[in-house]
Amino acid sequence: MSNLWLDLGNTRLKYWLTDEVGQLVTHQARQHLQAPAELLMGLTDRIERLAPEFIGISSVLGDQINASVAETLSHLGIAFEFVHVDAEHRLMRSNYEANQLGVDRWLQMLGVVDRKKRQCVIGCGTAVTIDLIDHAEHMGGYIFPNIYLQRESLFSGTKQITISNGVFDSIAPGICTQDAVHRGILLSIVGAINEISQRHPNFELIFTGGDAPIIAQHITRPVYIRNDLLLEGLGRFFHDY
Repeated sequence: MSNLWLDLGNTRLKYWLTDEVGQLVTHQARQHLQAPAELLMGLTDRIERLAPEFIGISSVLGDQINASVAETLSHLGIAFEFVHVDAEHRLMRSNYEANQLGVDRWLQMLGVVDRKKRQCVIGCGTAVTIDLIDHAEHMGGYIFPNIYLQRESLFSGTKQITISNGVFDSIAPGICTQDAVHRGILLSIVGAINEISQRHPNFELIFTGGDAPIIAQHITRPVYIRNDLLLEGLGRFFHDY
């Protein structure tokens, strides 16, 4: 039995096809430009060729867009279901307000949670999310704008700083405005993570998301980078629910 796992994020539509034992067969990621239902409609022929028996969906895009996505998928004749956050899921209990916990953030945690461990899961996507899990109990966490959103906010809020290019490659002091901006933004996130790490020294640090390698290299403790935690969380949600 093959499954298609569909992730509707803030900027990208991603899917993974896994086989009967959960191994990845194929995957794709496309920018949806705030029109995921239209993009998905263009992918329906490909999905039909992949012939999954089930489609599991993670979406942060709201009820209206989800309804459009559901209508598009309904024409395929393939069973599908949207993930909902369950604060009492058998794999992990959460103390967070369930109706305010993003499904993508929750699935990232579900993809790695281990009852034998204390864990700090750091998602490096459109937002930087930091979540603390104590032996499969979600204690809560923190949310930051990512490095690019911080840069955009700085440029839109100041008249004297107009540099919009540059790289986030160091936290050493900058000797020009371009470097000072990029290194200051990166340091703000790195410093926060290092502070949380010091406050919770027995928590394993797990990074995921596209910007994980940029940030993780500056952390003062050993870290683990796990790609596609949301994929793993989708599989665990539907197999262990």
